[in-house]
Amino acid sequence: MTGSVVPIVEPECITDVTDKFFVEFEPTPKDTFYMVVRHQDNVSVPGNAVSLPVTYNVGTYTGFTPPAPYEDWQRGELDVAASGTSAYQLHCTSGGMMMNSWDTTWQPVTGGGPNTSYGYEFSTPPRPWAASNSELYIQADLQLPWFAHWDNNSNGDKPVGQLSFVIYMHDDSTQTVIAVVMNIFDNRPLALQEKVMHDTFVSFASTYLGGTRYLTPSPYSGVWTNNTWSGFQFFRAVMTEDNLLNIVNDINSAHAAGLSTNPADYKLTSMGILQETFREDGDQISMGSSFKDFGAYLYTE
Repeated sequence: MTGSVVPIVEPECITDVTDKFFVEFEPTPKDTFYMVVRHQDNVSVPGNAVSLPVTYNVGTYTGFTPPAPYEDWQRGELDVAASGTSAYQLHCTSGGMMMNSWDTTWQPVTGGGPNTSYGYEFSTPPRPWAASNSELYIQADLQLPWFAHWDNNSNGDKPVGQLSFVIYMHDDSTQTVIAVVMNIFDNRPLALQEKVMHDTFVSFASTYLGGTRYLTPSPYSGVWTNNTWSGFQFFRAVMTEDNLLNIVNDINSAHAAGLSTNPADYKLTSMGILQETFREDGDQISMGSSFKDFGAYLYTE
């Protein structure tokens, strides 16, 4: 490597979780990290999914234990250690996501499933590919030590859990937003594919760490798995100009989107670590993961 790597946004040390947790589609802040919890409320419990300080050690499931007292750094809607109720953690550059459908109310979700995201939105979005031969790096240390599911539905579709990097980009030439989902974990033994889809809101590319059409493998990074793992492992998603153009051309072909084929037209508007689940009524899923040092970087020659 003869070029240089500079930060686009570096990990943020969160010292106070006030105004860091959000639910559903509440307005979220820009230029700072936050966690948003969607479609995980329990209608039989007053409040919302992050209304209660959680006192039990959620790290039993996520792998990340914050400093005591735990309730300074953890939020949820219930606080029951014995059943591992849903809870969400933030402390300095680390955090965790424990999603347990047993204590949330099932509801159909359009364009996805119940999810938790640790994210960042730019007030002045950068243009990662403004210079030729540049590469976007999205990276973090991750672990996913806990996963369990119960298939109680007669249709045969098993509950699914996924952990991914996600980015949103804006094409200035057409004023169009597109997304890229970079999968790291999926409990299914998948025939891995890279493809473009539409979730009723935006066109997006689906890929995985280890894919070659929409991402470029990094020798320093872990790759996609359908197995749990304990202990932080480094993951880096690398997107080159060629990867971006493959995404754009495939979306144009599939959805007649008319997107620009000039990489400099694309701004990075937001990024996140996304834990998402999919299940049918009656099925249940419990999933815990954690992260540290999430950031975005630019490589230029």
